[in-house]
Amino acid sequence: MPSRRTPQQTPHHAPHRAHDHTPHRASLRTPRRTSRLSRAAQVLGLLALSGIAAELLAAYAESTGDVGAVAFSVVFFGALYGAPALLARDLVRRLGWGWPSLLVLFAALGVVQACLIDQSLFAADYLDYDGWVENREPTLIAALGISGSNAYSFLVGHLIFSFAAPTALAESWAPRRARTPWLGPVGTVLAVLAYLLAAALILGDPESHSGSAAQLLGAGAVVLVLLVLAALLGSARRRNDAVRHDGAQDHGAFGGGADRRAEETALSGESAQGRDAVGRRIPLWLVVVGGLVAGLVPDFLPPTWGGLALSTAVTAALGAGILLMARRADWTVRHAAAVGLGLLLERGLLAFTYFPLAGEVGAAAKYGHNIVMLVVVLLAGTLVLLPQQHEQQRSH
Repeated sequence: MPSRRTPQQTPHHAPHRAHDHTPHRASLRTPRRTSRLSRAAQVLGLLALSGIAAELLAAYAESTGDVGAVAFSVVFFGALYGAPALLARDLVRRLGWGWPSLLVLFAALGVVQACLIDQSLFAADYLDYDGWVENREPTLIAALGISGSNAYSFLVGHLIFSFAAPTALAESWAPRRARTPWLGPVGTVLAVLAYLLAAALILGDPESHSGSAAQLLGAGAVVLVLLVLAALLGSARRRNDAVRHDGAQDHGAFGGGADRRAEETALSGESAQGRDAVGRRIPLWLVVVGGLVAGLVPDFLPPTWGGLALSTAVTAALGAGILLMARRADWTVRHAAAVGLGLLLERGLLAFTYFPLAGEVGAAAKYGHNIVMLVVVLLAGTLVLLPQQHEQQRSH
């Protein structure tokens, strides 16, 4: 944005205000147009990154390395995962909720995907993938018809890779818009239609009819509980925000107002203290490494009850650590994105160690695919790691 201190605002140029008015208004059009284009790029970036992180980055399917199939998959999986991620994010931002509510909504979307759309969690064998039975049987809960190990892999995997990590990265590309909705009415309708169409195509596949009526009803009940939990967390967040706002108004000149203004400037990154605090922050590279390690440990554990317990503990520790660090004044949108970047890097690097679980894919196509997907993640994370000119918005 150009400086807001224009010649019209100085006493010396006051007589020329009428003459300068029209050019000044015209000068504001370019930044506004740039902002719209930047927001559109954010939306498209999230759509693509969600599809890539959810499916293509792991490089487990027979389409691995097939340029045409990969191009189609980016669009299709962008609709299947990116569109609901955008819708959930916009809902949370419009209602004034925070990341806890958003994560719960993402968990609900993961249940919808794994239990109601592709129904892979209920499948005894799915798309002839190698190792499916061997991974499912050790933790099979016969009464429910699901595997504990698969439940962790699918539900936590969707929560992190399909939705949360791509969203955190996309918000970090323009931190000033991290708390604002990105979609207008037309964009919202298009996102809903894209999601419904992609989901309908999956449901049309006979392989996606594994769940019994009881299993589908149970999954629907879990989704409902998660939606209620997200609303409760969001309402509590709004009440807390209202209390802080009322407290600042009540104290006014007695110090509360000054404290509130200091908090607001610190959050937006406009204060000198905020700029000075950059050097004291948790290093972003350390956060990336933490996310990478937290993703790596579960992937090397066996699909047994012991492995499941340890995997759950590691993921829970990561979540608790993020919640704890998010209370610090120096935890920002970029730090939240750095966690997601570490997790995505782990998934992309691990994909180099195995061949697709279905079909015959040559080594050149397989490793070329791995490299391209990893480069996409690195490019998406570049804006997270690059030094910023000023303090960024906090992550909530």
